Amino acid sequence: MKDRIPLALEPIAEAEAVAQYDKGARLYMLPEYKYFVWKILRRGIKSGRVLDIGTGSGRLSIELAKAKGSNFEITGLDISENMLKKAAENARQAGVEDKIKFVQANADALPFPDGSFDLVISYASLHHWFRPATVFKEAQRVAKKGGAVIIRDNRRVYGNPFWEVFIWILRRFMNRRHRENWPKAIMASYTIPEVKAILEEAGLTDYRVSTDFIKFDLCVEIKEQRH
Repeated sequence: MKDRIPLALEPIAEAEAVAQYDKGARLYMLPEYKYFVWKILRRGIKSGRVLDIGTGSGRLSIELAKAKGSNFEITGLDISENMLKKAAENARQAGVEDKIKFVQANADALPFPDGSFDLVISYASLHHWFRPATVFKEAQRVAKKGGAVIIRDNRRVYGNPFWEVFIWILRRFMNRRHRENWPKAIMASYTIPEVKAILEEAGLTDYRVSTDFIKFDLCVEIKEQRH
């Protein structure tokens, strides 16, 4: 397995970069967002306050707000002001702006009291976190006792010839920007043992780390909250 190559610490902020990110989220990531929402609903979670860490252009929050039979009050959090402007625009176009509030803040210092949310989620954000153990602690802190924390991201699979060929094939259907950036995101992501080590560093012991979406995703489910 190849060593992790972290991304630059700067948020995606330029208007053109935000527009391209949102295009990728809409064209390439939507099936995973829908799968993530399906997983949440299948757990019997259909209402309550939700925090979406690293919401980006808001596509996951929007899919959750649109879920049939659900009644969520969602807060989408991101460090990029322009991302949040795009997220708010997307929510208005989807007709769910009344169900989602967007907040600009850093994930390792969440501006919410302890036990504020029934569900804390994140997708494709973990590999951007500068201090991941701190963010996991913060996610645990703001989740209610008995609530759920579910974090999904890429899994670093470069170094495995089968997955490198599979990724090469998928990249052929992407535009130039996403062909360049997706491999960088994968190389900045973690392996399952690395994430387990981060969770231990955060002082978490009751968790599950798995892969279940085409096998190059990574899912962290923190089973018990401690306050």
